[in-house]
Amino acid sequence: MSTFKGQTALITGASAGMGVDYARELAAQGANLILVARRADRLEQVKADLAEQFSVDIRILPCDLGDATARDAMYQQLKREAVVVDMLINNAGLGLNGPFLDSDWASVQNMINVDISALTHLTQLFGQDMKARGAGNILLVASVVGHLSVPNYAVYSASKNYVRALGTALRHEFKPYGVNVTIVSPGATATEFFDVAGDTPSFMVRMVTGSSIGVVRAALRAMRRRRREVVPGVLNWMTTVQARLLPAGLMTSFVNRIFN
Repeated sequence: MSTFKGQTALITGASAGMGVDYARELAAQGANLILVARRADRLEQVKADLAEQFSVDIRILPCDLGDATARDAMYQQLKREAVVVDMLINNAGLGLNGPFLDSDWASVQNMINVDISALTHLTQLFGQDMKARGAGNILLVASVVGHLSVPNYAVYSASKNYVRALGTALRHEFKPYGVNVTIVSPGATATEFFDVAGDTPSFMVRMVTGSSIGVVRAALRAMRRRRREVVPGVLNWMTTVQARLLPAGLMTSFVNRIFN
């Protein structure tokens, strides 16, 4: 029997891509769902599709995660209704491709708001409740590029470095309270990521692009086993090993050839 059966999972970025697959996999394991994203119409469709397949409670909460006030309002609503969130799946994120100096600042700021601020804020809010209960799981979605520094994805790769560093530290802070923190660092994945980032992936990136469902299953398995970090895919794992062994400048030049 799955350890997630009967628990409630809040999934951010649940309107597309890996967010939908997290919802489907957790519902298949008997977990109830709170689906959070900005696009209400897409959330309604995801809920309808899942409700046809699974007999679990599914709730949607449209929220602009880049807005701190909206995040707090969502959290307060759940508190007022005494909704217990057993699992926080911090999946929402977006990338931005292009030279840093040519980037539109509003777009850069929005990415930081979603990839860093929202993830950190929700982890603190729901982490406090988990600490009080003495139990909980938090999944932070980082990336293989969180082990690297990627030209033309400079801020995005830096944000995923941040997610990994935060998760590693919080894992130690939360462990005495029975709260587990797991990091998943996927490589290129077949989602809307590159379209949103304004990028056409290179031939090399297309060759190593993996499936969303494979990443999700690896992440949930690692979280169930209370592992610190999982890097799905052998080639992705080998890239992270190289990043530890090679000089940073050499690795950045190598990565630049792959991505650009």
